[in-house]
Amino acid sequence: MSSRLPMLVVLWILGACAPESRTPARPNVLLIFTDDQRYDSLSITGNPYIQTPALDRIAAEGALFRRAYVSTSRCCPGRAALLTGKHATLHGVWNNHPEPGGFAAHDSVADHLDRAGYRTAWIGKWHLPNPGGGPVRGFDRWVSYEGPGSHFDQVLNVDGESVQSEGFQADRLTDHALEFLGGARDSDEPFFLTLAFKNPHVPMTPAPRHAGTLDHVPAALPVSALDPVSSLPAFYRVLRNASGRHAIDDEEAFAHDLRAYWELMLSVDDNVQRVLDALTASGELEDTLILVTTDNGQLLGEHGLQQKGLSYEPSIQVPLLMRFPERIQAGRTMDQLVLTEDLLPTVLDVCGLDVPGDVQGKSLVPILEDPSAPWRDRFLYLAPAFGGEEGMIERAVVEERFKYVSFEAAGTREEILFDRQSDPDERVNLATQPGQASTLARMRQWMEDERRRLGDL
Repeated sequence: MSSRLPMLVVLWILGACAPESRTPARPNVLLIFTDDQRYDSLSITGNPYIQTPALDRIAAEGALFRRAYVSTSRCCPGRAALLTGKHATLHGVWNNHPEPGGFAAHDSVADHLDRAGYRTAWIGKWHLPNPGGGPVRGFDRWVSYEGPGSHFDQVLNVDGESVQSEGFQADRLTDHALEFLGGARDSDEPFFLTLAFKNPHVPMTPAPRHAGTLDHVPAALPVSALDPVSSLPAFYRVLRNASGRHAIDDEEAFAHDLRAYWELMLSVDDNVQRVLDALTASGELEDTLILVTTDNGQLLGEHGLQQKGLSYEPSIQVPLLMRFPERIQAGRTMDQLVLTEDLLPTVLDVCGLDVPGDVQGKSLVPILEDPSAPWRDRFLYLAPAFGGEEGMIERAVVEERFKYVSFEAAGTREEILFDRQSDPDERVNLATQPGQASTLARMRQWMEDERRRLGDL
Protein backbone atom coordinates (compact mmCIF):
# COMPACT_ATOMS: atom_id res chain seq x y z
CA MET A 1 0.00 0.00 0.00
CA SER A 2 2.88 2.35 0.80
CA SER A 3 4.24 1.90 -2.76
CA ARG A 4 0.90 2.99 -4.24
CA LEU A 5 0.54 6.12 -2.10
CA PRO A 6 3.19 8.26 -3.87
CA MET A 7 1.65 7.41 -7.23
CA LEU A 8 -1.81 8.44 -5.99
CA VAL A 9 -0.37 11.69 -4.71
CA VAL A 10 1.26 12.36 -8.10
CA LEU A 11 -1.99 11.65 -9.93
CA TRP A 12 -3.89 13.94 -7.56
CA ILE A 13 -1.37 16.75 -8.13
CA LEU A 14 -1.52 16.31 -11.90
CA GLY A 15 -5.30 16.40 -11.80
CA ALA A 16 -5.33 19.50 -9.63
CA CYS A 17 -2.93 21.29 -11.96
CA ALA A 18 -4.72 20.33 -15.17
CA PRO A 19 -6.43 23.28 -16.89
CA GLU A 20 -10.15 23.50 -16.31
CA SER A 21 -12.53 23.10 -19.21
CA ARG A 22 -13.30 26.52 -20.68
CA THR A 23 -16.98 25.67 -21.02
CA PRO A 24 -19.04 24.45 -18.08
CA ALA A 25 -21.80 21.90 -18.54
CA ARG A 26 -24.27 24.74 -18.11
CA PRO A 27 -23.06 27.90 -19.82
CA ASN A 28 -24.12 31.39 -18.86
CA VAL A 29 -26.61 33.07 -21.18
CA LEU A 30 -26.64 36.76 -22.09
CA LEU A 31 -29.45 38.13 -24.23
CA ILE A 32 -29.03 41.65 -25.60
CA PHE A 33 -32.50 42.74 -26.68
CA THR A 34 -33.17 46.01 -28.51
CA ASP A 35 -36.38 47.70 -29.65
CA ASP A 36 -37.40 48.44 -33.27
CA GLN A 37 -33.95 47.62 -34.66
CA ARG A 38 -33.60 47.14 -38.41
CA TYR A 39 -31.36 44.47 -39.86
CA ASP A 40 -29.13 47.07 -41.54
CA SER A 41 -28.46 48.98 -38.32
CA LEU A 42 -24.96 47.54 -37.78
CA SER A 43 -21.76 48.13 -39.67
CA ILE A 44 -21.40 44.36 -40.11
CA THR A 45 -24.81 44.25 -41.83
CA GLY A 46 -23.90 47.04 -44.22
CA ASN A 47 -24.77 50.29 -42.47
CA PRO A 48 -22.69 53.03 -44.14
CA TYR A 49 -23.23 55.70 -41.46
CA ILE A 50 -22.18 54.21 -38.13
CA GLN A 51 -19.58 51.86 -36.71
CA THR A 52 -20.70 49.23 -34.19
CA PRO A 53 -17.47 47.42 -33.22
CA ALA A 54 -18.79 45.66 -30.10
CA LEU A 55 -21.82 44.19 -31.84
CA ASP A 56 -19.75 43.42 -34.93
CA ARG A 57 -17.32 41.52 -32.73
CA ILE A 58 -20.07 39.23 -31.44
CA ALA A 59 -20.97 38.32 -35.02
CA ALA A 60 -17.35 38.03 -36.19
CA GLU A 61 -16.48 35.70 -33.32
CA GLY A 62 -19.70 33.75 -33.73
CA ALA A 63 -22.57 33.72 -36.21
CA LEU A 64 -24.50 36.33 -38.17
CA PHE A 65 -27.96 35.24 -39.30
CA ARG A 66 -28.74 37.12 -42.50
CA ARG A 67 -32.36 35.96 -42.81
CA ALA A 68 -33.76 36.32 -39.30
CA TYR A 69 -37.39 37.44 -39.03
CA VAL A 70 -40.25 38.12 -36.65
CA SER A 71 -43.63 36.50 -37.25
CA THR A 72 -45.48 39.57 -35.89
CA SER A 73 -43.89 43.01 -36.23
CA ARG A 74 -45.01 44.64 -32.98
CA CYS A 75 -43.21 45.30 -29.69
CA CYS A 76 -45.40 43.17 -27.42
CA PRO A 77 -45.96 40.17 -29.73
CA GLY A 78 -42.28 40.17 -30.68
CA ARG A 79 -41.26 39.95 -27.04
CA ALA A 80 -43.81 37.26 -26.27
CA ALA A 81 -42.63 35.15 -29.22
CA LEU A 82 -38.99 35.36 -28.18
CA LEU A 83 -39.67 34.58 -24.52
CA THR A 84 -42.06 31.67 -25.12
CA GLY A 85 -40.88 30.22 -28.43
CA LYS A 86 -44.48 30.42 -29.65
CA HIS A 87 -46.38 32.07 -32.49
CA ALA A 88 -48.87 34.84 -31.66
CA THR A 89 -51.78 32.49 -32.34
CA LEU A 90 -50.65 30.46 -29.31
CA HIS A 91 -49.04 32.90 -26.86
CA GLY A 92 -52.06 35.18 -27.35
CA VAL A 93 -50.31 38.56 -27.59
CA TRP A 94 -51.45 39.96 -30.93
CA ASN A 95 -50.92 43.69 -30.50
CA ASN A 96 -49.32 46.33 -28.29
CA HIS A 97 -52.31 46.55 -25.94
CA PRO A 98 -52.90 42.96 -24.82
CA GLU A 99 -55.11 42.03 -21.92
CA PRO A 100 -53.23 41.16 -18.71
CA GLY A 101 -53.15 37.54 -17.67
CA GLY A 102 -53.04 35.46 -20.85
CA PHE A 103 -49.32 35.67 -21.49
CA ALA A 104 -48.52 34.61 -17.92
CA ALA A 105 -50.01 31.17 -18.61
CA HIS A 106 -47.00 30.35 -20.80
CA ASP A 107 -43.56 29.44 -19.50
CA SER A 108 -40.81 31.81 -20.59
CA VAL A 109 -37.19 30.92 -21.19
CA ALA A 110 -36.52 32.40 -17.74
CA ASP A 111 -38.98 29.97 -16.13
CA HIS A 112 -37.13 27.03 -17.66
CA LEU A 113 -33.68 28.29 -16.67
CA ASP A 114 -34.81 29.34 -13.20
CA ARG A 115 -36.07 25.81 -12.53
CA ALA A 116 -32.73 24.48 -13.78
CA GLY A 117 -30.84 26.46 -11.14
CA TYR A 118 -29.83 29.55 -13.11
CA ARG A 119 -29.60 32.99 -11.52
CA THR A 120 -31.93 34.98 -13.74
CA ALA A 121 -32.27 38.71 -14.36
CA TRP A 122 -34.36 40.95 -16.57
CA ILE A 123 -32.93 44.44 -16.84
CA GLY A 124 -34.68 46.86 -19.17
CA LYS A 125 -37.84 47.35 -21.17
CA TRP A 126 -40.42 44.60 -20.63
CA HIS A 127 -43.50 45.96 -22.45
CA LEU A 128 -45.73 42.97 -21.85
CA PRO A 129 -48.86 42.80 -19.68
CA ASN A 130 -47.57 43.66 -16.22
CA PRO A 131 -49.61 46.28 -14.32
CA GLY A 132 -47.30 48.33 -12.13
CA GLY A 133 -44.14 47.09 -13.83
CA GLY A 134 -43.08 44.93 -10.88
CA PRO A 135 -41.13 41.65 -10.81
CA VAL A 136 -42.24 38.84 -13.12
CA ARG A 137 -42.18 35.11 -12.44
CA GLY A 138 -38.93 33.39 -13.37
CA PHE A 139 -36.59 36.30 -12.66
CA ASP A 140 -34.49 36.54 -9.50
CA ARG A 141 -33.42 40.09 -10.32
CA TRP A 142 -35.81 42.64 -11.81
CA VAL A 143 -35.05 46.13 -13.11
CA SER A 144 -37.75 47.42 -15.42
CA TYR A 145 -40.78 49.70 -15.78
CA GLU A 146 -44.33 49.66 -17.05
CA GLY A 147 -45.09 50.49 -20.67
CA PRO A 148 -42.78 51.89 -23.36
CA GLY A 149 -40.72 54.09 -21.04
CA SER A 150 -38.49 57.10 -21.71
CA HIS A 151 -34.88 57.46 -22.82
CA PHE A 152 -34.10 59.85 -19.94
CA ASP A 153 -34.63 59.88 -16.17
CA GLN A 154 -36.75 56.74 -16.21
CA VAL A 155 -38.39 55.64 -12.97
CA LEU A 156 -37.35 52.01 -12.54
CA ASN A 157 -38.92 49.18 -10.61
CA VAL A 158 -35.98 47.49 -8.90
CA ASP A 159 -37.10 44.23 -7.32
CA GLY A 160 -40.45 45.78 -6.43
CA GLU A 161 -39.14 49.16 -5.26
CA SER A 162 -39.57 52.40 -7.22
CA VAL A 163 -36.21 54.02 -7.98
CA GLN A 164 -35.74 57.30 -9.84
CA SER A 165 -32.83 56.97 -12.25
CA GLU A 166 -30.98 59.91 -13.75
CA GLY A 167 -29.54 60.32 -17.20
CA PHE A 168 -29.75 58.18 -20.30
CA GLN A 169 -31.73 55.00 -19.73
CA ALA A 170 -29.45 52.62 -21.67
CA ASP A 171 -26.47 53.70 -19.55
CA ARG A 172 -28.33 53.25 -16.27
CA LEU A 173 -29.66 49.83 -17.29
CA THR A 174 -26.13 48.74 -18.14
CA ASP A 175 -24.99 49.91 -14.69
CA HIS A 176 -27.53 47.51 -13.20
CA ALA A 177 -26.41 44.73 -15.55
CA LEU A 178 -22.79 45.16 -14.49
CA GLU A 179 -23.85 45.05 -10.85
CA PHE A 180 -25.66 41.76 -11.50
CA LEU A 181 -22.64 40.32 -13.30
CA GLY A 182 -20.42 41.35 -10.40
CA GLY A 183 -22.58 39.32 -8.04
CA ALA A 184 -22.56 36.39 -10.46
CA ARG A 185 -18.79 36.06 -10.05
CA ASP A 186 -19.29 34.95 -6.45
CA SER A 187 -21.88 32.29 -7.32
CA ASP A 188 -21.44 28.72 -8.48
CA GLU A 189 -24.71 28.98 -10.41
CA PRO A 190 -24.71 29.98 -14.08
CA PHE A 191 -26.61 33.14 -14.96
CA PHE A 192 -29.23 34.15 -17.50
CA LEU A 193 -29.22 37.91 -18.03
CA THR A 194 -31.44 39.84 -20.43
CA LEU A 195 -30.37 43.44 -21.04
CA ALA A 196 -33.31 45.00 -22.88
CA PHE A 197 -32.63 48.44 -24.31
CA LYS A 198 -35.36 50.84 -25.42
CA ASN A 199 -33.03 51.98 -28.23
CA PRO A 200 -33.55 52.75 -31.07
CA HIS A 201 -37.30 53.14 -30.45
CA VAL A 202 -38.95 56.57 -30.60
CA PRO A 203 -38.69 59.24 -29.32
CA MET A 204 -35.59 60.01 -31.36
CA THR A 205 -33.61 61.45 -28.46
CA PRO A 206 -30.09 59.99 -28.43
CA ALA A 207 -27.60 60.16 -25.59
CA PRO A 208 -26.03 63.65 -25.35
CA ARG A 209 -22.62 62.23 -26.29
CA HIS A 210 -24.04 61.07 -29.62
CA ALA A 211 -26.70 63.68 -30.40
CA GLY A 212 -25.74 65.58 -33.54
CA THR A 213 -22.68 63.49 -34.33
CA LEU A 214 -24.28 62.35 -37.59
CA ASP A 215 -25.49 65.77 -38.73
CA HIS A 216 -23.04 65.53 -41.63
CA VAL A 217 -24.58 62.27 -42.87
CA PRO A 218 -26.79 62.54 -45.96
CA ALA A 219 -30.34 61.46 -45.20
CA ALA A 220 -31.53 60.41 -48.64
CA LEU A 221 -35.02 59.01 -48.94
CA PRO A 222 -35.27 55.31 -49.85
CA VAL A 223 -36.01 54.56 -53.49
CA SER A 224 -39.63 53.65 -52.72
CA ALA A 225 -40.35 56.64 -50.45
CA LEU A 226 -42.01 58.76 -53.10
CA ASP A 227 -43.90 56.01 -54.91
CA PRO A 228 -47.45 57.20 -55.62
CA VAL A 229 -49.98 56.36 -52.95
CA SER A 230 -52.02 54.55 -55.59
CA SER A 231 -49.24 51.97 -55.92
CA LEU A 232 -49.73 50.78 -52.34
CA PRO A 233 -52.21 48.22 -51.02
CA ALA A 234 -55.42 49.84 -49.77
CA PHE A 235 -54.51 49.25 -46.12
CA TYR A 236 -51.12 50.92 -46.55
CA ARG A 237 -52.74 53.89 -48.26
CA VAL A 238 -54.61 54.58 -45.03
CA LEU A 239 -51.29 54.82 -43.20
CA ARG A 240 -49.57 56.82 -45.92
CA ASN A 241 -52.37 59.38 -45.97
CA ALA A 242 -52.33 59.73 -42.20
CA SER A 243 -50.31 62.40 -40.45
CA GLY A 244 -47.87 61.77 -37.64
CA ARG A 245 -45.09 59.24 -37.31
CA HIS A 246 -46.51 56.76 -39.84
CA ALA A 247 -45.89 58.99 -42.88
CA ILE A 248 -43.22 61.37 -44.14
CA ASP A 249 -44.87 64.78 -43.79
CA ASP A 250 -41.67 66.81 -43.50
CA GLU A 251 -38.42 65.75 -45.16
CA GLU A 252 -36.31 67.84 -42.78
CA ALA A 253 -37.94 66.21 -39.77
CA PHE A 254 -37.48 62.82 -41.42
CA ALA A 255 -33.76 63.51 -41.89
CA HIS A 256 -33.44 64.39 -38.20
CA ASP A 257 -35.23 61.21 -37.13
CA LEU A 258 -33.15 59.04 -39.44
CA ARG A 259 -29.86 60.38 -38.07
CA ALA A 260 -31.11 60.16 -34.49
CA TYR A 261 -32.13 56.53 -35.07
CA TRP A 262 -28.56 55.63 -36.00
CA GLU A 263 -27.22 57.72 -33.09
CA LEU A 264 -29.40 55.71 -30.70
CA MET A 265 -27.66 52.59 -32.00
CA LEU A 266 -24.27 54.03 -31.05
CA SER A 267 -25.16 53.96 -27.36
CA VAL A 268 -26.29 50.34 -27.68
CA ASP A 269 -22.84 49.49 -28.98
CA ASP A 270 -21.13 51.54 -26.25
CA ASN A 271 -22.96 49.65 -23.55
CA VAL A 272 -22.51 46.24 -25.14
CA GLN A 273 -18.78 46.96 -25.04
CA ARG A 274 -19.04 47.65 -21.31
CA VAL A 275 -20.69 44.26 -20.80
CA LEU A 276 -18.10 42.45 -22.92
CA ASP A 277 -15.33 44.12 -20.92
CA ALA A 278 -16.92 42.98 -17.66
CA LEU A 279 -17.25 39.39 -18.88
CA THR A 280 -13.65 39.41 -20.05
CA ALA A 281 -12.39 40.77 -16.73
CA SER A 282 -14.29 38.11 -14.78
CA GLY A 283 -13.15 35.27 -17.06
CA GLU A 284 -16.78 34.50 -17.99
CA LEU A 285 -16.75 35.58 -21.64
CA GLU A 286 -15.84 32.22 -23.16
CA ASP A 287 -18.35 30.45 -20.93
CA THR A 288 -21.27 32.65 -21.99
CA LEU A 289 -23.72 32.13 -24.84
CA ILE A 290 -24.40 35.64 -26.18
CA LEU A 291 -27.44 36.41 -28.32
CA VAL A 292 -28.36 39.78 -29.82
CA THR A 293 -31.71 40.48 -31.43
CA THR A 294 -34.79 42.71 -31.28
CA ASP A 295 -38.59 42.63 -31.14
CA ASN A 296 -39.20 43.86 -34.72
CA GLY A 297 -37.70 45.90 -37.52
CA GLN A 298 -38.62 49.39 -38.69
CA LEU A 299 -39.52 51.17 -41.91
CA LEU A 300 -37.43 54.32 -42.27
CA GLY A 301 -39.08 55.98 -45.24
CA GLU A 302 -39.62 52.91 -47.40
CA HIS A 303 -42.94 53.26 -49.24
CA GLY A 304 -43.31 56.68 -47.61
CA LEU A 305 -43.79 55.16 -44.15
CA GLN A 306 -42.03 55.34 -40.79
CA GLN A 307 -43.22 52.46 -38.65
CA LYS A 308 -43.21 48.76 -37.93
CA GLY A 309 -46.21 46.45 -37.99
CA LEU A 310 -46.28 45.70 -41.73
CA SER A 311 -44.93 42.75 -43.67
CA TYR A 312 -42.53 44.82 -45.76
CA GLU A 313 -39.00 43.49 -45.39
CA PRO A 314 -37.46 46.29 -43.26
CA SER A 315 -40.30 45.82 -40.77
CA ILE A 316 -39.93 42.04 -40.33
CA GLN A 317 -36.24 41.31 -40.96
CA VAL A 318 -34.16 41.69 -37.80
CA PRO A 319 -30.55 41.29 -36.69
CA LEU A 320 -29.59 38.07 -34.95
CA LEU A 321 -26.05 37.54 -33.67
CA MET A 322 -24.76 34.65 -31.57
CA ARG A 323 -21.41 33.96 -29.93
CA PHE A 324 -20.36 30.83 -28.04
CA PRO A 325 -16.95 29.51 -29.12
CA GLU A 326 -17.53 26.01 -27.78
CA ARG A 327 -20.47 25.43 -30.13
CA ILE A 328 -20.36 28.17 -32.78
CA GLN A 329 -17.54 28.49 -35.27
CA ALA A 330 -16.26 32.06 -35.59
CA GLY A 331 -17.22 34.00 -38.68
CA ARG A 332 -20.27 31.95 -39.60
CA THR A 333 -22.85 33.57 -41.87
CA MET A 334 -26.17 31.75 -41.82
CA ASP A 335 -28.72 32.15 -44.60
CA GLN A 336 -31.45 29.87 -43.26
CA LEU A 337 -34.88 31.35 -42.58
CA VAL A 338 -34.92 31.71 -38.79
CA LEU A 339 -37.41 33.27 -36.38
CA THR A 340 -37.10 34.85 -32.96
CA GLU A 341 -39.28 31.96 -31.73
CA ASP A 342 -36.20 29.79 -32.33
CA LEU A 343 -34.23 31.39 -29.50
CA LEU A 344 -35.97 29.67 -26.57
CA PRO A 345 -35.37 26.14 -27.93
CA THR A 346 -31.82 27.12 -28.92
CA VAL A 347 -30.96 28.37 -25.44
CA LEU A 348 -32.46 25.30 -23.78
CA ASP A 349 -30.65 23.01 -26.22
CA VAL A 350 -27.26 24.65 -25.61
CA CYS A 351 -27.86 24.50 -21.85
CA GLY A 352 -28.65 20.79 -22.00
CA LEU A 353 -32.33 21.16 -21.11
CA ASP A 354 -35.37 19.56 -22.71
CA VAL A 355 -37.26 21.66 -25.24
CA PRO A 356 -41.03 21.67 -24.56
CA GLY A 357 -43.16 20.02 -27.20
CA ASP A 358 -45.65 22.90 -27.43
CA VAL A 359 -43.29 25.52 -28.90
CA GLN A 360 -43.19 26.41 -32.59
CA GLY A 361 -39.56 27.53 -32.56
CA LYS A 362 -36.75 25.16 -33.49
CA SER A 363 -33.29 24.90 -31.99
CA LEU A 364 -30.65 26.50 -34.20
CA VAL A 365 -28.01 24.08 -32.94
CA PRO A 366 -28.50 21.52 -35.77
CA ILE A 367 -27.91 24.09 -38.54
CA LEU A 368 -25.01 25.66 -36.66
CA GLU A 369 -23.39 22.24 -36.51
CA ASP A 370 -24.37 21.27 -40.07
CA PRO A 371 -25.62 24.07 -42.36
CA SER A 372 -26.99 21.45 -44.77
CA ALA A 373 -29.37 20.06 -42.13
CA PRO A 374 -33.08 20.22 -43.09
CA TRP A 375 -34.74 23.50 -42.18
CA ARG A 376 -37.89 25.57 -42.79
CA ASP A 377 -38.31 27.26 -46.16
CA ARG A 378 -41.22 29.58 -45.28
CA PHE A 379 -43.20 30.99 -42.37
CA LEU A 380 -46.51 32.67 -41.60
CA TYR A 381 -46.56 36.34 -40.66
CA LEU A 382 -49.67 37.62 -38.90
CA ALA A 383 -50.66 41.00 -37.50
CA PRO A 384 -53.84 42.99 -36.88
CA ALA A 385 -54.32 46.51 -38.21
CA PHE A 386 -51.77 49.00 -36.91
CA GLY A 387 -52.96 52.55 -37.39
CA GLY A 388 -55.28 51.61 -40.23
CA GLU A 389 -58.75 50.15 -40.50
CA GLU A 390 -60.14 48.45 -37.43
CA GLY A 391 -60.75 44.75 -37.86
CA MET A 392 -58.23 44.31 -40.66
CA ILE A 393 -55.79 41.42 -40.42
CA GLU A 394 -52.60 41.20 -42.44
CA ARG A 395 -51.11 37.78 -43.06
CA ALA A 396 -48.15 36.86 -45.21
CA VAL A 397 -46.28 33.79 -46.38
CA VAL A 398 -42.58 34.58 -46.56
CA GLU A 399 -40.33 32.40 -48.69
CA GLU A 400 -36.82 32.89 -50.02
CA ARG A 401 -38.06 34.35 -53.30
CA PHE A 402 -41.77 35.15 -53.05
CA LYS A 403 -43.83 36.95 -50.44
CA TYR A 404 -47.60 36.52 -50.54
CA VAL A 405 -49.64 39.02 -48.50
CA SER A 406 -53.35 38.82 -47.73
CA PHE A 407 -55.39 41.62 -46.14
CA GLU A 408 -58.80 40.70 -44.78
CA ALA A 409 -61.45 43.06 -43.43
CA ALA A 410 -65.24 43.05 -43.36
CA GLY A 411 -65.46 39.96 -45.53
CA THR A 412 -63.18 41.31 -48.27
CA ARG A 413 -59.65 40.30 -49.17
CA GLU A 414 -56.84 42.04 -51.01
CA GLU A 415 -53.84 40.04 -52.22
CA ILE A 416 -50.26 41.08 -52.90
CA LEU A 417 -47.46 39.02 -54.42
CA PHE A 418 -43.86 40.24 -54.48
CA ASP A 419 -40.94 38.57 -56.23
CA ARG A 420 -38.07 39.66 -54.02
CA GLN A 421 -35.53 38.25 -56.42
CA SER A 422 -36.44 40.71 -59.19
CA ASP A 423 -38.07 43.32 -56.93
CA PRO A 424 -36.13 43.49 -53.62
CA ASP A 425 -37.79 46.81 -52.68
CA GLU A 426 -41.27 45.24 -52.96
CA ARG A 427 -42.77 47.83 -55.29
CA VAL A 428 -44.49 45.67 -57.94
CA ASN A 429 -47.60 43.65 -57.11
CA LEU A 430 -47.70 40.52 -59.27
CA ALA A 431 -50.93 39.15 -57.84
CA THR A 432 -53.03 40.21 -60.83
CA GLN A 433 -50.64 38.85 -63.45
CA PRO A 434 -51.88 35.62 -65.10
CA GLY A 435 -48.42 34.08 -65.13
CA GLN A 436 -48.40 33.96 -61.31
CA ALA A 437 -51.63 32.00 -60.87
CA SER A 438 -49.90 28.77 -59.83
CA THR A 439 -47.62 30.58 -57.36
CA LEU A 440 -50.62 32.32 -55.82
CA ALA A 441 -52.58 29.08 -55.54
CA ARG A 442 -49.66 27.28 -53.91
CA MET A 443 -49.03 30.03 -51.35
CA ARG A 444 -52.73 30.48 -50.57
CA GLN A 445 -52.98 26.77 -49.82
CA TRP A 446 -49.90 26.77 -47.61
CA MET A 447 -51.25 29.77 -45.70
CA GLU A 448 -54.54 27.99 -45.10
CA ASP A 449 -52.79 24.81 -43.95
CA GLU A 450 -50.44 26.72 -41.63
CA ARG A 451 -53.26 28.78 -40.16
CA ARG A 452 -55.10 25.57 -39.37
CA ARG A 453 -51.98 24.06 -37.80
CA LEU A 454 -51.49 27.13 -35.59
CA GLY A 455 -55.13 27.43 -34.60
CA ASP A 456 -55.79 30.55 -36.67
CA LEU A 457 -58.76 28.98 -38.48
